[in-house]
Amino acid sequence: MNTFDVRVPGVVDVEGLVLEPGQVTVLYGPNGAGKSTLLRHLAGIGAGPRLDCHYLPQHPYLFRGSAGWNLGLGLDGEQAAWAAQLADRLGVGGLLSAPAQNLSGGERQRLALARTLAHAEEWLLLDEPLSAVDRSDRDRVLAEVASALEGKSAVVVTHDLDVAVALADRIAVISAGRLLQQGPLVGVLAGPADAEVARVLGVRNVIDGTATRADGLTVVKSEAIEVVGRGEAEGHARALFGAEAVAVSPPSAGPGSPRNRWQGRVVEVRRRAYLVEVMVDVGQPVVALLTPGALEELDLEPGCEVTLSVKATSVVVVPA
Repeated sequence: MNTFDVRVPGVVDVEGLVLEPGQVTVLYGPNGAGKSTLLRHLAGIGAGPRLDCHYLPQHPYLFRGSAGWNLGLGLDGEQAAWAAQLADRLGVGGLLSAPAQNLSGGERQRLALARTLAHAEEWLLLDEPLSAVDRSDRDRVLAEVASALEGKSAVVVTHDLDVAVALADRIAVISAGRLLQQGPLVGVLAGPADAEVARVLGVRNVIDGTATRADGLTVVKSEAIEVVGRGEAEGHARALFGAEAVAVSPPSAGPGSPRNRWQGRVVEVRRRAYLVEVMVDVGQPVVALLTPGALEELDLEPGCEVTLSVKATSVVVVPA
């Protein structure tokens, strides 16, 4: 385990950032939170090296020459061969003979990703690695990046929760230059430390499982429940949905239109400013967000049996 204190006056004031070797840590937060500054500091830019790393900025620079020549810069023969395979998997393998300056922003980013992922440094540092990738290519590229990072030591900056969930073993929530909370991904998403963390995270429910396609939707089966959502992931995947998307009704409620319905027992009721979070055990925890009026009407307390329902359109499935 590596622990870092990073202070850049007026920008970042982070104490006790934990990076675990062999795991991907995502620095997550809104634009302007100081994540990129923190990553550059970890890369040693302007402050001396902190990590033995290869750093990929959000807007990678390519030199004059072919895309293939740029791909192999700084790599030995074995690494260059692996980079070429990665470029093919990322959808730019057919562009290696083209002048690098003719590539689009998304193609440049994917080429730079292939080169970075092939490097042998102990740590990989990636700043918004999918920001320029077209939406039509994003799921495929994200799945390939997740596969390439598996088992590696990496720090990834993103403001996109889909990317965070697909890549992270650990997550560090950053806002206004401060570290609000850090820890294993699912633990942090299921249990924000306070209302500010919950606001930054937005999505509260993450279901790990195996995804298959059915009737134009994606079905994720975990050990406990089955979740239907939208997305094109297959194999190991995560289903994401917000606490506000979860409807709570009595256990005797009849069938309705939502594709996702689960029976469970209330574990905890937590009051958050103007709303109430209800954690329900349906074989694994699912969090719902209610108004105080709805809580009173349902007369919910720990131990109560309830029915939860979520529309398939409110669930996003991403590769894991």
